[in-house]
Amino acid sequence: MYYLFNIMAKEKRLIELVRAIQQEYGQNFYIYAIPGFLSRNFMAYCAMRQDLELLLKYIDELSSNNYDTVIKSSLTYGIITLYGKCYTDASHYKSAKLEAKDLFKQNPEHLHTHNELMKMRHHFIAHRGDTENEVTVTYMLVDMNKNGLEDQIKFRRLKQAGFSEEHLMNIKALAQFIIKCLEPKIQKSGDKVHKALFEIFSPEQITLMLMNNAK
Repeated sequence: MYYLFNIMAKEKRLIELVRAIQQEYGQNFYIYAIPGFLSRNFMAYCAMRQDLELLLKYIDELSSNNYDTVIKSSLTYGIITLYGKCYTDASHYKSAKLEAKDLFKQNPEHLHTHNELMKMRHHFIAHRGDTENEVTVTYMLVDMNKNGLEDQIKFRRLKQAGFSEEHLMNIKALAQFIIKCLEPKIQKSGDKVHKALFEIFSPEQITLMLMNNAK
C-alpha cells in the first residue's frame, strides 16, 4: 500500500511538472520528452546546480537575518545536506556525481572548506559520529541530602546550530566555484543528449515523444 502511494504521488508530481512546462513553452515551441536513460547525467548536473543555487539563498538568509536557533539550524543543516548531495549517489541508476579529486586539483584553496562540509555531512548530519559539531555527556545524579530520591541517569547535548560569518563566506565562494565547474558539464551532457536522440530514434519515433498536448 505504501509503495502504491509513492507511485501515485510521483505520478501526480510528474503531471504537475509537465503541465508547468506546457504552460511556459507550449505556445512557441514543440516540446519533446527525453527518455531518462539518455538524460540521466544532464538531469543530475542540472539538479546539482539548482541545489547549490538554493544553498546560496540559505547563506544569504543566514547572513542578513538574526534567526532563532530553530530556523538557523534548519538552514545550516540544509546547507550541509545540499552540498554533500552533489558528491553522493544513493540511486540504483548510478547518476553522475562530482569528484573532489578532479575539482580541487587546480583549485586547492576551496579544499579545506569542502572537507569540513563533507565531514559534517558524513559524521554530523547523515550519521551520528564522533565529531566536535555534536558533543554529548551522560551523567548520574545522586541526592546529596539523602532524601530518598532515586539516582538519575541524565543526558545533555551541545549541537552546532550555525556557522560563523567567515565560514559562511567561505562556503559561498565554494558553492559559486562548483556552479562554474558545473556549467561546462551541463553543456557537454546536453549536447550528448541532443546528438544521441537523433542517432537512436527515427523522426517518426521522436514525433511520438511530443508533449504539447499530453494530459
